[in-house]
Amino acid sequence: MAKKPYIKLRRLMEDQGLNQGELSALTGINYNTLGKHLNDRGDWLFSEITAICRVLHIPQDKIGEYFFPRVEKGESA
Repeated sequence: MAKKPYIKLRRLMEDQGLNQGELSALTGINYNTLGKHLNDRGDWLFSEITAICRVLHIPQDKIGEYFFPRVEKGESA
């Protein structure tokens, strides 16, 4: 079975007691758009990443771990 995309981000959401709908409401990101991004079917906008980092308290130096895991591992994006 293939690994779910953005698993670290999904786990952080869960750890903070948020589901996709709640994160969508708190960030202002459309529910369907957020779902597409979480399933790796669309490119994140800077404003979306910023909003999620603000809500989930992701520090700037950890953004890559949550949004660019392939780059973190040395793979191409």
